[in-house]
Amino acid sequence: MNMQYLAMVLLIAIIGYRIYLRVRRTFVWQQLRLGRLRLKTILLSVIGLLFFAEGVFPAEGGLHAVSLISDIVGIAFGAILAYYSRAKTAFEQRGACWFYRPNAWIGGFVTVLFLGRLLYRIYGMLHPAGDPSAMTWAERMNGAGSSWTSGLILIMFAYYVTYNILLMRKRRSVEA
Repeated sequence: MNMQYLAMVLLIAIIGYRIYLRVRRTFVWQQLRLGRLRLKTILLSVIGLLFFAEGVFPAEGGLHAVSLISDIVGIAFGAILAYYSRAKTAFEQRGACWFYRPNAWIGGFVTVLFLGRLLYRIYGMLHPAGDPSAMTWAERMNGAGSSWTSGLILIMFAYYVTYNILLMRKRRSVEA
């Protein structure tokens, strides 16, 4: 088996597993753990900043105004969804531990946006415009999206970063 296809299968398996976990966590009670929330917030912030930087300042140089606008709109929409979702999140104390259950509709909406964007990206990689035989794999990956699609992925990053920060604040307020 070609290493490129093996790597793709492995990547798809990892992404599929993470999507499964995300969907499952949308419907069940989760323990409110500050350490886990901090780690996820830091990781998602770094990855989100990388997406933002790549969308606004692409490798070919120059500033892309459409990407900048779409990214800012995506970040704002994600943050607004997170504030609304936090208001709809249920909290419960069990013994000494706090648990929360996110709003399934909002979490599901963000997951569907992410999946739609991911499938669009995969479709663009597998069916590129132009002569596909003349393109390398990296060229397919870089040319698979438009300036507006980066804003869609930043909705997810902004949502989870903001939502995790709001959950950490809630945890601190109930401990005080």
